[in-house]
Amino acid sequence: MAIKRLLLRVLGEKNYLSFLSGIYQRLYRTGLLGKEYEDVYFLKKIIRPGDYCADIGAHLGYFTIELSRLVGESGKVLAVEPITPFHRTLQRLLERKKAHNVTLYQLALGGSSDYVEMGIPQVGAERRFAYARIKENNEHLEFVRSEKVRNEPGDHLFLNLPRLDYIKCDVEGFEYQVFASMLRTLEAHHPMLLCELFDRDLLIRFSTLLQPLGYRAYLLERGSLVAIDVHAEGQIPPDNYYFLPPQREDRFRAFVQA
Repeated sequence: MAIKRLLLRVLGEKNYLSFLSGIYQRLYRTGLLGKEYEDVYFLKKIIRPGDYCADIGAHLGYFTIELSRLVGESGKVLAVEPITPFHRTLQRLLERKKAHNVTLYQLALGGSSDYVEMGIPQVGAERRFAYARIKENNEHLEFVRSEKVRNEPGDHLFLNLPRLDYIKCDVEGFEYQVFASMLRTLEAHHPMLLCELFDRDLLIRFSTLLQPLGYRAYLLERGSLVAIDVHAEGQIPPDNYYFLPPQREDRFRAFVQA
C-alpha cells in the first residue's frame, strides 16, 4: 500500500493509471497471474472470432483488450466505462493497441434518472480506484472525488446489435439494476453473462430476474463451469458468477461439469 501511495504521488493520477494498465498487460502475457484473473484467461476458451461482446465497467481494460484480440476483425467489443480517469486511460490504451474493433462509451447503465453521480472512495488512507461506484446507497463510504455521468438503459445501447454473445459486468453492487434495464436485449440475443456478486441476497435477486429467460448460475472451478444452487444456505464469498441460457448450452457444453 505504501508503494502504491508513493507511485501515485510521484507519477500523478494520469500516469499512475497508465502505469497500472501497462503492468497488467505485460504480466497477463506471461500467463502467470493468479486465480483473481482466471476469468480473463478463460476467455480464450469461450470467445470466438466474430463474436460481439460487452464489457460493462471496463475500468482499465483487463477484459476489453483480451476480448478485442479474441473476436478479431469480424467481431466487436462494446466497452462501457463511466469514470473519466479510467475512461481516458482505456481510450489511450485502445489507441496504442490499434483496437479498431472496440467502441468505448462513457455512460452509466441502469440508473433511475438521466444522470447518476459516481465517485472514487477512500478507505483509510487509500484512494480505492477499483471500488469506484454509483454514490447512491453508498453513504457509508467517503468519496474523494465524484462526477455526474449520463445514464442510459442497457437496451438503448445493445438491443439493436446484430448479435451479442458475451457480457462481463462488474459495477460494484449495481449489477441487478444494469440487467433490469436490458431484459429485451437478453431475450433477443441470449448472451453468456459474467457478473461479480457480493452476497446471497443479490445472487438470488439477480437469478430471479433472469429466471424467466432460463438462465442458470455457475462458478468457474479449475477450468470448468459448475452449476450452483443459488438458494443454498450460508454466506457466499464475493465471486464472479456465470449465467448461461438454454440457447448457449450446446456451445459451452464442453466446459460445463457434468
